[in-house]
Amino acid sequence: MPTAAWLEVGLAMRGVLQLARGDRIGLSCFDRSLDGFCRSFRAAVIAYPLFLVLMTMRVTVAEWERSGGVWIAAVETIGYVVAWAGFPLVMISVTRWIDRGHRFFDFMVPYNWSQLPQSALFLLVGLGTESGVLGVRTGSAIEVAALIAVLVYEWYVARVALDTTVPAAALVVFVDLLLSALISHVAATLY
Repeated sequence: MPTAAWLEVGLAMRGVLQLARGDRIGLSCFDRSLDGFCRSFRAAVIAYPLFLVLMTMRVTVAEWERSGGVWIAAVETIGYVVAWAGFPLVMISVTRWIDRGHRFFDFMVPYNWSQLPQSALFLLVGLGTESGVLGVRTGSAIEVAALIAVLVYEWYVARVALDTTVPAAALVVFVDLLLSALISHVAATLY
């Protein structure tokens, strides 16, 4: 990527961290235009290797033996792309339904960039558990705490970026969880 692209990534990470501290000024770190929205999908490309490592931790040995690594990687990669493309499509309807269609880019750009540190967080927890550094119970507890923190963070981003109500922001988080679970379930049934 060119230098300007890496500068945008750095600025986006600054915005993500400011939002994580509860500072709505973090929204100013994002280009929330159509072009900025399109460029925010660079986060998917950057996070893809993290996703692959997480996938290797999630898939069982029996599944690897039964279906093979190439097939599983192909299915999971398709699921990854569908999730990255599907959520914005669903959010077009959701933001219109909650009368916030005009703030679609205001939410989606920070949401997309926020997937990078979230992926890194889950990768660190997963590596800690898989390596034995964290015990199974400790690793599970940390994973649950990380998931709760991510959901609260996403709720906050939805609340401030969409400038909406507490329940409407909760609906956005619920839709994300539901869509993610559905795509993961479908992908898992294919191997």
